[in-house]
Amino acid sequence: MAVVLQASNLVWEKVKQATSNANPEVKATFKALRDWLVTQKGNPDLQFITYSAEQAATDHGVDLVGAACTLYGWYAKARRTTATTVAFQALHSAATNDATTTTVVTSRINLTGQQFSWVTGRGVAIATGLTIASADAVGGSTETTAALATDGFVIIGAA
Repeated sequence: MAVVLQASNLVWEKVKQATSNANPEVKATFKALRDWLVTQKGNPDLQFITYSAEQAATDHGVDLVGAACTLYGWYAKARRTTATTVAFQALHSAATNDATTTTVVTSRINLTGQQFSWVTGRGVAIATGLTIASADAVGGSTETTAALATDGFVIIGAA
């Protein structure tokens, strides 16, 4: 994988399609991010990267980028069909999720159909890769099953 940027209007169209069934909060969050990036960051080129629950549940996580980049947003929706076991979805600034010191953001998932969004207009510098993982504890190294993980996307920009 690599950072492959494209015009932001193409990325925002993908975000609109990917969040068409999302809750209003998610839609508003990404609209606010778009507005911020257009007015405050000069409308930078971006990349839209999807991931699956299978990737999130892979041992050591999956590096979605494989390079340095800037993280601007994350959307995730629980795949689960039952709401009995907690799972923690996390993004790491590294090629794996092996070190707890590389965690950028974590969200607790425990409800059927639960979804969340996380954005930052200023962006977070990602050093060597952006790894998605679904663990059974915060900072845990034991991945969950795909049934407990999330499907979603991230929005990145140049390093």
